Amino acid sequence: MARYGLNQLVGDPTNLVGTTIENLSGSFLLALLTAYAVDSDLSDTLVLGLGTGLIGGYTTFSTLMLATVTNIDQAPSRTLGLLLVNLIGGALLAGLGYYLGDRATIQREGSR
Repeated sequence: MARYGLNQLVGDPTNLVGTTIENLSGSFLLALLTAYAVDSDLSDTLVLGLGTGLIGGYTTFSTLMLATVTNIDQAPSRTLGLLLVNLIGGALLAGLGYYLGDRATIQREGSR
């Protein structure tokens, strides 16, 4: 539902912009959750449900690949640019999310 709503809000018929936003934010959120959960009291089931179920259902690599293949002929520069933004931006935002999740864990442990 969140992915559908975002694509409707963005209004991009190629589906590339919405998918990019979903993948970038999902990369950040999954890494944040993962780092935070490492030394937390969160149950493995909850972390798996949030990570794989909620965030994994929100992001989509297959939609990105399909949108890339179907749009490359009409707008090659834009399509390749958004593909690179997804790959590089996703890695950078995952790194930031992991860093912030780790910092939150350190702060939580320090306050105990």
